[in-house]
Amino acid sequence: MTDSNRGSRALAVRCAQLLDEKKLEDIAIFDVRRSIQITDYFVIASGLTSRHIQSVSNHLAKELRESGYSRTGLEGYHDGKWILLDYLDVVVHLFLVENRGHYDLELLWGDCPRVAFAPGRAQRAAGGAGATAREGSAS
Repeated sequence: MTDSNRGSRALAVRCAQLLDEKKLEDIAIFDVRRSIQITDYFVIASGLTSRHIQSVSNHLAKELRESGYSRTGLEGYHDGKWILLDYLDVVVHLFLVENRGHYDLELLWGDCPRVAFAPGRAQRAAGGAGATAREGSAS
């Protein structure tokens, strides 16, 4: 893995952790480097309301901007049913629960390796005990 790939993987994991902190559900990270050339990772998550995923989108953009990352694209924000945030090497997809199943990106990218991350809420619920991975580790 090159330094660039490590950086994009770390960004994908950081995005997933920020989404988890704001109570988005079913967070998944897919390593799509071998399948498409336009990005390295997809981060996918679900929220219950448009206002929730719009708020989380704002939070994610603010936190990443403060860490030096520039968003290059934003789609779907005004409708709030499916928001796409493009950070070049990482693309974040935020769905309303009912829309996620319709687009079924997990089926489309299901052959791609999933990347593990340590969800912060799980750590807090366990009293700060060791991190647990939500998905199997990618190779």
